Amino acid sequence: MAMKLNDIPIQKKLMRVILLTSGAVLLLTCASFFVYESITYRESTRSQLSTIGKIIATNSSAALAFDDAREGNEILHALLAEEHIVAAALYDVQGNLFSKYPDTLSAQEFPPAPGTDGYSFTATHLEGFQPVVQGGRRLGTLFIRQDMFAMYQRFQLYGLIALGVIAVSFLLAYFLSQELQKEISGPILSLAQTAGKVSQNFDYSVRATKVGNDEIGNLTDAFNNMLRQIEEQNRQITSFNARLEQKVRERTLELEVANQELLKKNDFVETILESSVHVIAVMDTQMRYTIVNKSFEQIYKIDRSEIVGRKYTEVFPQTVGSNIHQDIQKALQGTYVHNPNTRSAIIPGYFESHFVPLKEAGKVYSVLFILHDISNIMEANEKLKVANEELVKSNIELEQFAYVASHDLQEPLRKIQIFTDLVKSRRHEGEEASKYLEKIHASAERMTLLIRDLLSYSRLSRIEEGFVETDLNETMELVKSDFEMLIQQKGATIICPALPVVKGIPHQLGQLFANLISNALKFCQESPIIRITVEELSDSSRKLFPNLPGEEKYWVIKVADNGIGFEAQYSQKIFTIFQRLNDQKKYAGTGIGLAICRKIAENHKGTITASSIPGQGATFTIVLPVYSEVAIPKAAL
Repeated sequence: MAMKLNDIPIQKKLMRVILLTSGAVLLLTCASFFVYESITYRESTRSQLSTIGKIIATNSSAALAFDDAREGNEILHALLAEEHIVAAALYDVQGNLFSKYPDTLSAQEFPPAPGTDGYSFTATHLEGFQPVVQGGRRLGTLFIRQDMFAMYQRFQLYGLIALGVIAVSFLLAYFLSQELQKEISGPILSLAQTAGKVSQNFDYSVRATKVGNDEIGNLTDAFNNMLRQIEEQNRQITSFNARLEQKVRERTLELEVANQELLKKNDFVETILESSVHVIAVMDTQMRYTIVNKSFEQIYKIDRSEIVGRKYTEVFPQTVGSNIHQDIQKALQGTYVHNPNTRSAIIPGYFESHFVPLKEAGKVYSVLFILHDISNIMEANEKLKVANEELVKSNIELEQFAYVASHDLQEPLRKIQIFTDLVKSRRHEGEEASKYLEKIHASAERMTLLIRDLLSYSRLSRIEEGFVETDLNETMELVKSDFEMLIQQKGATIICPALPVVKGIPHQLGQLFANLISNALKFCQESPIIRITVEELSDSSRKLFPNLPGEEKYWVIKVADNGIGFEAQYSQKIFTIFQRLNDQKKYAGTGIGLAICRKIAENHKGTITASSIPGQGATFTIVLPVYSEVAIPKAAL
């Protein structure tokens, strides 16, 4: 297994650094010279071949001019003097092969026609085309091909020289690094040997030898100074241990006397704890029970042998994060905590709690925990609170009724009185009198509608009908039957899955869905599309309905339409009695329908909310308690 770099001795590390640095510099230098030589030699070879080509082309002009192929061959054979030129040829002005060199090569081994003038390198040769010109007139083209053997020989020679230089340089660098690294590694190795002796023999009187005033010399001084300090501390510790042993013996004697007194006090405290009717417990700083009294065992129905020594969160894991858990943590920080009423996370009921930090020398060492059962008092207060809330709600409804009596009901009465007086005056023609009578009739109808809706709303406050098993599918069918004509007139579509069975008042639930369907049909400027969905309320969605009891299960039924919608700021205001957001002339109504919906949902221990975007419809969410564990069909989910 290869040794890690960090585990290599420092001598070898220094040598490797020097050799790698030297090698990298030499390699980069040789590579640079090699690339430079390659470029310059290629250019010189191209220039030399171009010169030869121009000479041969000039001498070949007469042969091409007089169409003398024999003379052309003789001129090309002059290239025998250039051993690296392996092929040459003359082409006439039409591009036909005129003469070639050497004669042993077939015509297929030459280009079929002259190419672009100039010289270029291929994978194995340098070749090119030279124009043959006489008197400014082109007579043909010379083709020359030269091998790369001379260049390869030159590169091989350079490679051998470079390898030799690198090898000699490496040997020189190796011997120099062998000697020079001792100036750095020697003092460090000496210091390491001294540290090893101290570690093995625990002899802190040893000192390292300083060889210079550089960084290693400073390190040696710091090491020697550390040894002096450790030596002095060892002497002090030895002396302190001797004094400590004497104090321990004296303290042991004092503790024996104090224990006798403590036993008497413990008996007294234990008698008080066991006779108390309150729950009393003591916890240490790790929240482990150290003391619990008899009342604790009786209320929590657990033996103290199963509690003492265990953590509070282990005995009652359900309390993690609860108010009591937080109060214990505050007391452990030194704060006295008193809660007049706390709901236990372990057993049902309410308790008055005290958490008293027990301190010694200003530091908390335990917490005294006292609980007093006040469940009966809290139940009475809760009933009184519910009654007060109902009274406040009733007073608000009475104020709203008073407002209607003073405003909404008086308005149609005022119109009836005005137009009746105009008819009685007999100052108007029959046609105008008929118009007044129509207005009187319309006002009377509006007042009738208001009184009818007020009666419907007021009846909801008196839940005289009994709750029975109600199939919402049958309820929805009755609603669709009541609105059958209006649905056909408006071309409405109602998409409704299977609905659950709930426990409720059938008439009120029918009125709830009838009001929502009626609004969806009324407040729509195109063909209404009403979508009804149902699902069981998930734990993650329960926080959207904070007023619902946490232990119950609920159905979430949504009624969505594609109507005119409303601004989000009115999502709560629309459930207020007589609250209307739209043009009363364009959309008739009294503003009581959604207030009735909320009242019905609350009567059934549920709730209703609304959400909308103007012009994109509205969605009303009804939350009702689950009547039984029977699930609705999968198609509805």
